[in-house]
Amino acid sequence: MAGPVQEFEGITDVDRRHFDFIQTLLRISEELTEEETAVVKLYCMHLIPKGRAEKLKQAIEVFVKLIELRKIDQENLNFVEEILERMGRQDLIRDVLRPFQPPDREIPENPELQPGLRAEDESTDGTANSNAYLVIHGQRRMIQETVDRHRNNLASLCGTRRSQVKFRGYKKGKSILVHFSIPRENTA
Repeated sequence: MAGPVQEFEGITDVDRRHFDFIQTLLRISEELTEEETAVVKLYCMHLIPKGRAEKLKQAIEVFVKLIELRKIDQENLNFVEEILERMGRQDLIRDVLRPFQPPDREIPENPELQPGLRAEDESTDGTANSNAYLVIHGQRRMIQETVDRHRNNLASLCGTRRSQVKFRGYKKGKSILVHFSIPRENTA
């Protein structure tokens, strides 16, 4: 059993956030049975080729592949949440995912965020993405609950799943500029 976290020199908050992210994925993986891991792979078959998926024995290996495909990251575990919800594993959403992303958690700012086209406007599977920039007035900080609310609204407006709307970051100024990307097929 893990004891209290020891403070190490040179370990930053970004490092700790990454460790918590990996630990969250490991906990989910450990809780899934072999059959449930097979279901996770089935849900990912449109992203991971069959030959590659057959080599993945544990859910953590599938999650690593999803990280490589930029389907999940520290700020966006919606894809994993959707799979767990469809599998009926609300216990893992409640006990593992939500503590990692509590609604009042402040999201770190991306000061380099600039509207415009970038290399990430195309996903790893070759589909083009549209960028959605929201300007939010009257707020001083960005929390997970606000990101989730805007993601839900964009998904509803575009007629797509919430898991397809990707939060890309935000930048503070006199107001807050928030960047999301949405598969172009859903924004026509």
